[in-house]
Parts: sequence; structure tokens; C-alpha cells
Amino acid sequence: MTKLKQRKSTLTAQPSTAQQKHRTVAHASREHRLVWWKIVIRIAATLIGLNICLSYLITETAFWGHKSKWTNWRNYIPRTQRVFTQQELAKYDGSNAELPILLAIEGDVYDVTLGRSFYGPGSTYNLFAGRDASRAFGTNCLSRKDHLTHDTRGLTEDELAGIKSWHSLFENHQRYVKMGTVELKPIDPDMPIPPPCDGAHPKPV
Repeated sequence: MTKLKQRKSTLTAQPSTAQQKHRTVAHASREHRLVWWKIVIRIAATLIGLNICLSYLITETAFWGHKSKWTNWRNYIPRTQRVFTQQELAKYDGSNAELPILLAIEGDVYDVTLGRSFYGPGSTYNLFAGRDASRAFGTNCLSRKDHLTHDTRGLTEDELAGIKSWHSLFENHQRYVKMGTVELKPIDPDMPIPPPCDGAHPKPV
């Protein structure tokens, strides 16, 4: 009786031929899919490489002349978004060559160091650096200091839309990178609204 039990136990522990065949087929199927995925990845990598090379030959750019935040390798570097005070942001106006040039619009801070010819010291538009001058982005007014502020009270719909447009440009620019935000002091509602600007100057692209 004991030998019979031992024999049954041995038979139960050993997988049947059908089970072994099923496992072998499943393993082969996984191996087959893995091989195909490797082939697909290699083909895709080769096509992407050829596309980039051909783009460089024709347009001298990697993406057929397309420029946006997604073609800027600096956007793929992990970075912690910093919260600046207005006093801290003012240090990044380009006066210190060892620091990047930063500007803010609608509270978002961008590194525009690669646009030094526009925003660096001595440039007409350096007055945007180191601050949030959202109002001036909307009014085109660079000749009045009271427009170099984040105060957007009293602006027209077109002027507010202009600020949004410039904000989008910095957000999606191929050369500029978002660095964080700036804590803006609340606008005193009793302060006079900056008057309209005569002789407004155009801004850089």
C-alpha cells in the first residue's frame, strides 16, 4: 500500500508530456516575439539615423529645419524648477557674465542666455532681463519704466493676447529653457494704472 502511494505521489509531481509540450511552445513563442521586437527596434533606429543624416545633408539641421522646445536637447536634462523672489531674479540681468540671463513673463522664468544678442548687456531689450515685464510684452512700450512690470491692469484684449503669444513663444522656443517661477508681489489696487505708451518700440523675435 505504501509503495502504491509513493508511485502516485511521484506521478503527481512530474509534469505530463502535454504540460511539458505546452511550456516548450510558450517559451518558443516568447523567444520568437523577442527576436521580432529586436528586429523592429533595429530597423526603426536605422531609419531614424538615416533620416537625421539626410536632414543634415539637405538642411544642416537634424529635424528638417523644425525648431521647437522638443528639438532643444537642454530640455531633456532633468532639472528642478526653482522658485525665485523678484530680488533673486534681478541678479540674472546679464550684468554678471558668470550667471545666465533670465527673464520672466506671467510669472514663468526662462533662461534666454542663448539670446544674449537680444537680452544681454548693451542690447535694447536687456531691460526685459532679470524681471517680469509682462505689461511691456503686451504694450510694446520700452520707453517707460512704469510698463516694465507684471501689472497688467487696464490692458486691452489685444494687449493681453499679445502677452499670451509671447509667453507661448518662450515656452516653445528652440533655444530657451524654463527654469521655474517667480514670486510676484501683489499689485496694490490703489496704485495708478500705468498710462498708455506713445512711440512704443517693437520687441525682438
